[in-house]
Amino acid sequence: MQRTMTRFVTGLAAGLALALVPVAADATTQTLQDAAETPESRTDVLSTTVRHSESQVVVRVRFADLRRRNDAGLSAYVDVDRGRRGPEYVLNTGLSSGTDYQLAEVRRWRASGAPLQCEHSVRLRWFKDVAVLRVSRDCLDDPSSVRVSVLMTDVYDGVNAVVDWSPATRRFGTWLAPS
Repeated sequence: MQRTMTRFVTGLAAGLALALVPVAADATTQTLQDAAETPESRTDVLSTTVRHSESQVVVRVRFADLRRRNDAGLSAYVDVDRGRRGPEYVLNTGLSSGTDYQLAEVRRWRASGAPLQCEHSVRLRWFKDVAVLRVSRDCLDDPSSVRVSVLMTDVYDGVNAVVDWSPATRRFGTWLAPS
């Protein structure tokens, strides 16, 4: 009886140990915290999370107070070329209900040429104060790594523009390889 109980406890402990072993993630993820430095705008960026998987790059931006009706927009700049200065792509979107979005190539931090016709999407989740932007790796020519910079622009009073960069003005997070 004692041997049976010892075997049971040993087997249970081994099973629990295997269950608690960390499993490799299917994507590389980075979260960039952003200070609440634009109190004039409800759409102040609080954090940006970038996830780079084998199939897509997902950018999740959390705001102080995302509303269905506002005058704000968002640009997610994606850098894929370590040898070239600045980003190669931008996904631009409005942050209010009914706005459109487009992915384009970038020259000197500005969209250049016609919008790209490949798999990308934007989902605004007002009740969670979040925008989720997705870009297929095929759109980005299957890069070995990416890094992202986010710009929110809000014309909160119809005249004055408030800008909020994450992580900082024309700066990126670290390079993320897909996994």
